[in-house]
Amino acid sequence: MRLRQLDRCATILAELRLLAAADPDLAAWTRYFEGILANERDHDLAAAERIFLDLLDDQPDLELQGRLCLALAVTYRRQNRLQAGLAFCRRCETCYAALGDRAGQAKALKQMAIVLATGFDQSQFGAEVLPQVAAACHQALDLLHEAPQTEENRWLAGTLWNEIGALHRVQRRWDEAAAAYHRYLTINEALGHRLGMGVAYGNLGELLVKLGPERWPEAEDAFRQSLEIARANHDRAQELDSLANLAHLHQQQGRWEDALDAYGAAIALIDALRAGVSTETARAGFMATVTELFANAVLTAVAAGRPDEALVLAEQARARAFLDLLASDVADSRLPATGVLTVSQICQALAPDEVLLAYFTTGLMAAPAGREAESLDRHRFPPASTLIFIVTRGGVAVVTGDASPNDLQPRRLAGAAERHFLQPAVRRTLYGRLIAPAARLLAGKRRVIIVPHGPLHYVPFQALIAPDGETLLRPGGPELLYGPSASVLFRDRAAAQPLGFRQFPRIWETPCLALGYDGEGDQRLRFAEEEASRIAALLGGEALVGPAGKREALLQRGPVARYLHISCHGQFDPAAPLESSLHLGAGEKLTAREALASLRLRCDLATLSACESGLSQVRRGDELMGLVRAFLAAGAPAVIATLWRVDERSTRLLMERFYREVAAGAGFAGALQQAQLYLRELGREEALALLGKDTSSAGWAERPFADPFYWAPFVLVGGGR
Repeated sequence: MRLRQLDRCATILAELRLLAAADPDLAAWTRYFEGILANERDHDLAAAERIFLDLLDDQPDLELQGRLCLALAVTYRRQNRLQAGLAFCRRCETCYAALGDRAGQAKALKQMAIVLATGFDQSQFGAEVLPQVAAACHQALDLLHEAPQTEENRWLAGTLWNEIGALHRVQRRWDEAAAAYHRYLTINEALGHRLGMGVAYGNLGELLVKLGPERWPEAEDAFRQSLEIARANHDRAQELDSLANLAHLHQQQGRWEDALDAYGAAIALIDALRAGVSTETARAGFMATVTELFANAVLTAVAAGRPDEALVLAEQARARAFLDLLASDVADSRLPATGVLTVSQICQALAPDEVLLAYFTTGLMAAPAGREAESLDRHRFPPASTLIFIVTRGGVAVVTGDASPNDLQPRRLAGAAERHFLQPAVRRTLYGRLIAPAARLLAGKRRVIIVPHGPLHYVPFQALIAPDGETLLRPGGPELLYGPSASVLFRDRAAAQPLGFRQFPRIWETPCLALGYDGEGDQRLRFAEEEASRIAALLGGEALVGPAGKREALLQRGPVARYLHISCHGQFDPAAPLESSLHLGAGEKLTAREALASLRLRCDLATLSACESGLSQVRRGDELMGLVRAFLAAGAPAVIATLWRVDERSTRLLMERFYREVAAGAGFAGALQQAQLYLRELGREEALALLGKDTSSAGWAERPFADPFYWAPFVLVGGGR
């Protein structure tokens, strides 16, 4: 395996299967090696994970436990699930310590160093992990010094010197980095290990890049040597890294065409590797590991004056696992194999009175950066910037907005209502930086379609304040529609298919299915059940309210409803966003994970009238994980959801007004716009009359819901009429 002789591995595994048929003790080991091949040959991270976890459950063999934990650490690192990877590194080290296997402990410590260094390079971990990287490497070398000097252990020691070299490079200790890398190269030369030599050449090239333009020709030679060795030995991971290094070097040299060619080859390899991964979550994790490559490719295309190519690259970068999921349910020759639309398809999908604002952020520092971190080196990490692609039927323009994504990242997505962007001064500033650059092309447009990216997913664009003091949501202003990507939004138009994501037959037996539950105790709502009942009556549909369970009814009757409305408590889980849930009845929740797995919809619209229903954890790679993703993937072409914990009084009023507009023939975007304007201008006396006499108006202003806290959290995501 270390020599990448994968066909030989498969042959040996076939022989092992024959032996295992006669010796049950070999069955688990056979399965373990099947998982290793799933990772290394098939690049199916999800399949490997399933095998390893299944074997680890009640595994009595401590040696196999250690190997499984190490394999899971590698698998989770490749999925960008770094905390899980660290946990299995520690568990692996414990297993090998119990066995007295020093080389096994060294392997666990090396993998821990790699996971920590990966997290730092991607800015998921701060500079505080670097001493841990150094400690793990040197502790592992000490253990190997006491272990037998086998060829494998010599190779393992060499890989640790490689990690030490990378650590010195991060710290800008160039001479020490060079010495460590050369030590790694010498060990691999002595062992005749060409793949290790290729890795060493690549790392030495990275170091030469840091030493200035006069060393760049040597760096390019080193990268090409690394690439040649990787290709000769079918090492796709090293091939991808070599291509990324070449592309980044050409980018720094201003050799735009060469850079774009190398980025194109790297992205083609990414697509080939991604295709083998068998689950959506694992694909999302894999795409997260290559975020910086895409960011640099987009920036290169913009610098080369090729906005069309930059837009396609941005589309390739965002929400790819989501797009893969949706594309798996559609077989249509008019859709490209990658699922990403061309610029021509995107432009033609836009009506003459629509404009698309597709944002793309680069250089987001997930871990807070202090003064120490600013002096350190993150290889190939892009500069912080926000690009705005302005797309009309006539073509694409791109401008660089004056906004760093690091200034926009909310530090809290749980607890009280998220008011990160609601201060008037902030909303004026964001309008100037995110909307004003496109103002000329927005003039006279009926609809603005917003595709956020990174932390911009949390921005309530409708509440941003223009220089005239009015918000983007204004009388006579444009309707607003949100989407995960242009390719997700317009795939139905490009394929000339009926609206909807998963293409189920759209046969409705009821105009509306409305579910409502007020909850119990101190958190009991006043209007959720009433809201569901009134909306069902307005549309001539069916309401299910009260504490009784509704999950099975939703799964069975939801698919035959034209409109699905759910009003209840909602809860976003930032630690596990697919566990975000809707409280349907007493002791009953529907999680995003369950909706993804079991819910199949044919509706025109799903409305999640619940707190935080529109919040998603924005993963690296711009994969939105939460309830909106689940309902879109379940078949809803459009979802109305909320960005923070909403006021239930204003919610009931807005929802009822929205559905009245829909019943009168308005499109969803227009109906939501009118409902928000209505709520914003609603007077106190009329609000009291609509809500009922038992509603307290103590402290109410003349227009009690004028603050954007009440009307701005509601967003329409997806297509729909």
